[in-house]
Parts: sequence; structure tokens; C-alpha cells
Amino acid sequence: MANTGGPGSGAPDRRGAERGVSNTLDRRRFVQATALAGLATGLASGESGSATSGGALTASAARRDITPENGGSFFGYVRPDMRAEGVAIRLFAHALVLSDGERKVALVSADLGKPAVRDRVIEHVRPQGFDRDSVLFAATHTHAGPNEPGEWIAGQIGDAIAAADANRRPARAGWASGTVEEGNWNRSLAAHLANFDLEVPIGEAEPEDHPVDPDRARDTTVRLLRVEGTDGTPICAWTLFGNHPTAFTPSNTTFSADFPGVAREWFARRFDDGDAPVTVYTTGRVGDQIPRYDDYGQYAVAERTAIRIERAMWDAWRNAGGDLSRDLPVDGRATQDEYVGQEVEPGKRVADDAIVGLPTLDGGENGPTPFSGLELEGKRKPEWLADDVHGRKILLAPAPYSTDVEVQAMRIGDEMLVTVPGEPTVEMGRRMREAAESVAPDGVETVSVVGIANGYNGYFTTPQEYDVQDYEGGNTAFGKYTSLLIRNRQEDLAGALAERVGEPSEPTGSRPAVPDAPVGDGGDDGAIETQPPETVERMDVVTLEWRGGWSGKDRPVGDPFVSLERRTGGGWETVTSDLGLGFVWTAFWGHYTARYDVPPDLPTGTYRFRVQAANYELPSRAFEVVPSRGLRVRGVRVADGSSSGEGDGTRLAFVAQNPPPDPDENLRVRPIRPTGGLLAFSAAGQEHEARWDKGAEAWIATVSGVAAGDVVTVPENGLVDGLGNRNGKAVDLRVGSVAELDWPETMGTGGGDPPGLFGIGSFPT
Repeated sequence: MANTGGPGSGAPDRRGAERGVSNTLDRRRFVQATALAGLATGLASGESGSATSGGALTASAARRDITPENGGSFFGYVRPDMRAEGVAIRLFAHALVLSDGERKVALVSADLGKPAVRDRVIEHVRPQGFDRDSVLFAATHTHAGPNEPGEWIAGQIGDAIAAADANRRPARAGWASGTVEEGNWNRSLAAHLANFDLEVPIGEAEPEDHPVDPDRARDTTVRLLRVEGTDGTPICAWTLFGNHPTAFTPSNTTFSADFPGVAREWFARRFDDGDAPVTVYTTGRVGDQIPRYDDYGQYAVAERTAIRIERAMWDAWRNAGGDLSRDLPVDGRATQDEYVGQEVEPGKRVADDAIVGLPTLDGGENGPTPFSGLELEGKRKPEWLADDVHGRKILLAPAPYSTDVEVQAMRIGDEMLVTVPGEPTVEMGRRMREAAESVAPDGVETVSVVGIANGYNGYFTTPQEYDVQDYEGGNTAFGKYTSLLIRNRQEDLAGALAERVGEPSEPTGSRPAVPDAPVGDGGDDGAIETQPPETVERMDVVTLEWRGGWSGKDRPVGDPFVSLERRTGGGWETVTSDLGLGFVWTAFWGHYTARYDVPPDLPTGTYRFRVQAANYELPSRAFEVVPSRGLRVRGVRVADGSSSGEGDGTRLAFVAQNPPPDPDENLRVRPIRPTGGLLAFSAAGQEHEARWDKGAEAWIATVSGVAAGDVVTVPENGLVDGLGNRNGKAVDLRVGSVAELDWPETMGTGGGDPPGLFGIGSFPT
């Protein structure tokens, strides 16, 4: 349990404990009762009131495209030589605005590495009555976003908040959780174990070493706020989860929202067309949490991770549906502090300036640098040389972090959000949450920690983790007790929210000027240079090349740039576009290349691409999408429980796989095995048919006169799966023999060695 006292207290605050379990239960019953009463009143009269809020809930949400032009450097991996050449997954800002009739708040998240434009965003929304207290601005922390967002992106974020505020309507909302089973792991387990007085060499710790629970080293919880109109129409799913969006590796050269962008797309598919809520993805206790990298390439890892997170999001959305209320008080408080060597607990001081330690040269395990071969993580002073402020850190260089920090607490109904201007580890986030819970106002049942919010001042570890000097400890810039200052301010704000003091902010000023979009008005004309082939099989990658303007400036803002269209009886119908998944496009000196990964279930038919720029429109020639002929029958075994006697026959189980993806070309997760359908084969001069058996995960047939060692033949097109995809040439199989899977290996953490200069080659580590 963390020391949760305020500055200089030296002892935990007992106020939370004194309330007791019975008071907590009474408080919960009171909140539920008033929520139900408010909802009933709202249904009868159109609004509800309460002692804590000014009226019934209103809400709306909006999004804006924030993808800049090509050519800029990325936030992640500190590689100014790596430049953006195109777009893989479009970047967006999402905003949710809630009002209880007296106060309003905005919950904003943008596909950026950090909320670098917060000050400018606040200036954009003051005319709508928002201020620093009422706007929580978080970043998804994608490492494939722009390093310097700039004025236009700030304006787009301001537009999203203003649009959401202008379109508020009567709403109801509620909180719930879901569990992510395999979405992440702790890259610095040895440092985490130091919290439990275990000293394990870096790189040698295993999950089973955990003395409490291996899952304590992970953030497994998705927190979700479900917001819908009083008519049941979805408005927003505000989501919080802790995991580094680094599926796109240091070798990536395209802007990408990474797995948060993919999770939003998958979540939207749960709903009927036009009914999907705006999904706001926010990062939680992210510091030591990274993806599992258990697929063949960065696109596949992003989608695999997103699928796991999205399942938990959907569980939370459904769980919240039974406890929605129109009576949710909303409020926010923000405060600013400065690292100036002050004492944060008796005898514990923070630094005057931001200084990183030697381990930062290595980079994280998921983002190795050219220096990672030096194995600097864990390099530290001997304990007898540790100093009172920087502990065992070997000082390396000044860090590019301001000494000014901003911390916020925001209440949404029975949930409180406390922010961290950087990356808290999973354990430090847990301690922050416990401290805020100890002083939370009545009616608050849960406290959640929002990372990468309202600023960026590096990492925030526990003092125990800090002294291990793994990557996170080396990047905790204001000394061993850096995190305690943030925890103290969170605790102060949590206590302050017990009273709705002060008047809501009044609209002031006017919006700053917004520069023209850096994209959308590029080349005056375009011309197709390379058409797609006449026939394309499912699971192939199809390409279009054309000539246009420079730097990717032809791409419109918020609208599709490259679309896939299908011929129907009424003409051409858009199937998908680069606003979704499966597309990537790049541009080099005015030469554009777009790739699309054809999914295994895309309906067959006649298709074409359409490029839509501000000053030109280019439809490609038509091409036919046909079933894949790349399925591979890997073998046939005698199924469990089978008898080879003449009377009963032998039960055969056929095993197959999809065509193996190319990690350098394919852009989607691909199922390893096809499912469903039928498999025709010949054995002992007879024709037979095997049917898909879900339990056996194979095509099953019982035949007489066949035993282990005999040869059976699957003809060309003999296997037709449930999607209509099929195998190619005929194959002879020996019963009892199954070939090894032909599939690319998983990419490995961080994608292997870091790229060489300008992405050419790699630095061996």
C-alpha cells in the first residue's frame, strides 16, 4: 500500500478507511436509488434533477481528421532521420462533451504521442465556456504520429470539442469494465518485482516469480463509459486501457493510429451502419505495458492486439447497458505545480531539473535504439553512492521535459479520473489510484488513472522501480520521488471535488486563427501509371500507382483518398476506403502507391479503385475479385477414437491452412486455418467427401478399406471452405502424416534490430 499522505504528512490519510465498508455500501445504494429515481423522472418529464447536479445529462461526441502532410518526423523512438512517407491508419481526434445542466466537461483524445498542443486547444475552446478545469486532453500515445503537431492540429481538436458541445442532446450514461486476457505484458518485470522486495537481474524475471499474482504486473482492465441518447441511439464509448501503441515499429515510415485506431474500427462493426458511437480511446497505466508481438508483422500485431482489447470493450459496453442514468454529476479541477527541489514527503525531495539516466540510451524493449547492444538497462550506481534526489541513477543528460506539470481530477457520475502528464507504470498507477480513492467524495465508487494527459514530463515509476534503473526508471526525470509529487496533487484535487465550489467558466475571447489544412489541395491533376491486374484472388495484395502532387498533399481532410468500389445493379458502391483498415499509401516525389489487402471473405465480383483528390478524380480499371486458390491441405490423420476395422471404417481428419502472408506486403491479421465447407478426396478407388467438424477443427469422413500409411488424394479445388476459397493443384496425402505449418514466424518484440540511417538496412544489436 502506498503512502497516501499529502505533502509533508509522513503518514497515510485515514479518511477513506474511516468511512468503512458499510458506508461504501450505503453510498452505492444511495447513488443507485437516486439514479433510478432521476431516470424515471426524466422519462416522465424529459429531465431529472439531483442534489449534486443542475439537471439531466446532455452529451454529444465528434471526431476530426488530424493526419498531417508527409515528410515530418515521428514522435516515437527519437529518430529524426525517419520521415513519414504516407499513411497506414488515419489519425483522428475524438471529443466527448457532457453536461449535467450546471457544469460541462470535455474528454478528448487524439492520435498523438503526447498532448503537446494542450495550451492552444484550451484557447480554441474558451469561447465555448471551457477551461483547464473542464477539458481533459489525452493522447493515445501512438509512436507513429507526428513529432510536432502544430497549429492546424490544435484547431482540428478545438473543432471536435466545439462540434460536440454544439450538438449535445438528452442522454444517459454509465460505467463498466472488461478484462483483456492477452493484450499486453510488462517489459520491465524485474523492476516491477522490486516493489515486492525481490531483486531479480534484468532479463531473467519470469511471470511466475511474482509473489502475489502475475497479472498484477499487467493492466488487464478496460474501463468504459457508455453514453447514449434517451432514445437508445449510441453516442460515445469513452475507453481507457494501458498498453503502448508500438505495434508499428521503429522501421515504420507511415503515419498510423496503431492498435487504438484498429480497435475503434472493430468496435464500430458491432453496430448497424450509421449507429456506431464515436469511440474515444485513452491510455491508462502505460509506462511498462507493451503488446505481445505474437503475429507476423506490424499490421498484424496491431490488429491482433486491437481484437483482444475490443472484445473487452464490447463486454464493458454491454455490462454498462443495465445501469445507465440521466443523473450524472460532472465536474473537474486542474492544478499546476513545478519541480523545484521541494519535499514531497518527509526527507524525500524532487529534483530542480529534468535529467535522464544512462539506461535511456538503450531504448525500451519494444523500441530499441542503435545503442541497445550496449545493454545499459540496469546500469546504476552502487547503493553506497546513491544520492538523496537521483538515487542510483547514473546521470546522462538534461531531458526535454518542462519542470512545470499539470494534474487534473475529473468526476463523471460515480467515477473519478485522475491524470498523469506522462507514463505511469502499472504499479505506480495503482498507488495513485489508491491515494485518490482514500479522499474521494461520497458517490465516487471507482478511480481510474489516465496517462499521457494534459502534458508530457516523461515516465513515472515507484521509488523501488526507479532504483532498478530499467528503461522506465532511467526516464523518470525528476529523481527517485518524481511520482510522489503527482500523487500528492491528485490527492489534493480528489479531495477538492467533494465540493462543487466556484462558478462554471464563462465563455471568453474568440478562437485563434487556424491555418489552412496542410493537405487537401495538392496537385492540379493526376494520372494513373500502373493499373491493378484484371483478376485478384482473396488474400492477395492489390496495388494502384498514380502521379499527383508532392508530399501527400493531395489527400483530403476527413474524406476518403483511395476507395474500393464494387459494381452493383445501380452502378458503383463504396465498400471501404483508406479511412478504414487494409489500405496503406505512400508518396515519393509525386509518385503515389496504394496497397489494399483483400480479406478472405470479401464478396466476389467486379471492383475498382477510386482516387479522390481536391483537384482530380481517378477511377481505376475494373478487376475481378475471385476466391483464393491458395488453401493448402497439410495432411490427414486418423481421428481420435477411430477404428480401422472393416465394419466401422476409419475416421479421417483432414487439416489445411490459408496461404501464408508476406510480412512485408500484407496489411491485416489472417486466420491461419480455413474453416467450414467440404473436402472431396479419393481413397482406394472411391470418391468421398469430408465435412467440417468445428470440435475437431478438421474435415472429417469415415471410410472403409483405408488405414494409416495408405495414400489418399485431394484433387484440384477439392477443398472449398465456408467462404468459397479453395486449394490449388491436387495433392497426395499419406494417412497419419501432417506437414508442418508453412507460416511466417512472429515478428518479435519491437520488430528486431533498429533501422539504419534513414531506414536503410539496420543497426545490429
